[in-house]
Amino acid sequence: MSEARPKIPVYLDFNATTPVDPQVVEAMAPFWTDHFFNPSATYPEAMVVGVAVDQARKALAALLAGDSSSIVFTSGGTESNNWVFHGVWRSRPAHRRRFVVSAIEHPAVMETAAVLASLGAEIVTIPVDARGVIRMDALDAALDERTALVSVMLANNEVGTIQPVAEVARRAHAVGAWVHTDAAQAVGKIPIDVDQLGVDFMTVAGHKFYAPKGIGALYIRPRVSLPALFTGGGQQAGRRSGTEPVPLIVGLGKAAQLAHAWIKNGGPDHQTALRDALQLQLREACPDFTVFGTGANRLPNTVAMAHPAWPGSALLAACPTIRAGTGSACHHPDDTGSPTLRAMGVAPPLARGLVRLSFGRDTTAVDLAVAVAALTQAIR
Repeated sequence: MSEARPKIPVYLDFNATTPVDPQVVEAMAPFWTDHFFNPSATYPEAMVVGVAVDQARKALAALLAGDSSSIVFTSGGTESNNWVFHGVWRSRPAHRRRFVVSAIEHPAVMETAAVLASLGAEIVTIPVDARGVIRMDALDAALDERTALVSVMLANNEVGTIQPVAEVARRAHAVGAWVHTDAAQAVGKIPIDVDQLGVDFMTVAGHKFYAPKGIGALYIRPRVSLPALFTGGGQQAGRRSGTEPVPLIVGLGKAAQLAHAWIKNGGPDHQTALRDALQLQLREACPDFTVFGTGANRLPNTVAMAHPAWPGSALLAACPTIRAGTGSACHHPDDTGSPTLRAMGVAPPLARGLVRLSFGRDTTAVDLAVAVAALTQAIR
């Protein structure tokens, strides 16, 4: 990684979205113009496009260490999450009407679960401990023959904690429940093996790992039947009808290839070193900062912290040299702050102060030094 002078402002909100990698743009380019054909057509030019879609599916499957026939392309994480919940609701036996979710899920899961609750589903929310890791005793209490689905995110978008999804799957399967993990924040950042995780469904969002916005995927384990969310022309083996957005799919496949190579070449280890150094520098410069999720397995690129005296949005507004995320944009007196931190037992004054620094593959120690200087100067 180059330690060149940073580009100001320094972007440290990669958990929100990533830029499209130039190699991804290059791979997509011919499929907007020269290779514009419908991949379902049977003439030679269209068959070339169909092959490109298949290659992208195989590339994503390799990143997940799964079977390519289990990959269905979607418009992104929100669609994939909705598909799982509504599909399970429609397909499981009548006595299985319980849906179990963790307390720190993304709104795409929480709001979808709320819709099912309005239709008669029983929603059980599993609490987390002070590190942001789900409590397995509470999970066990929610598991029985009434449980249809357990949904636990692989990595939290705010604090970065990585959940024990493989153990969740083992316990859920023991009572006949299916298991879903929203892996939007994990794919492309850490090694993933869907077979080792044991999940039945995995959500993928392309724009979290240098692919375009508007493209994602759902992994559906073989022999698990999920009703189609969209019906029509029968594309993608009838599981998700609609003419495939070929350029976006090709971009997702290229991004998967790049992520796979980056992980194999030690990218996560490099980010872990940067993360740990950043935490140390922040604590030395401003001991009043609280860093969340320490002591738990976390994403290598994420530092979530708060200062007790300042709301996160106010602190970041005083740091024009960086772009970072905060748990809540609303800081009225009745605002209790980040839902994730509140679920972790953090009091509202501190939860309102959440600042999340999340960095990308090209983030350098010099970039992070800019963040430390900006934050400490703003506090002082």
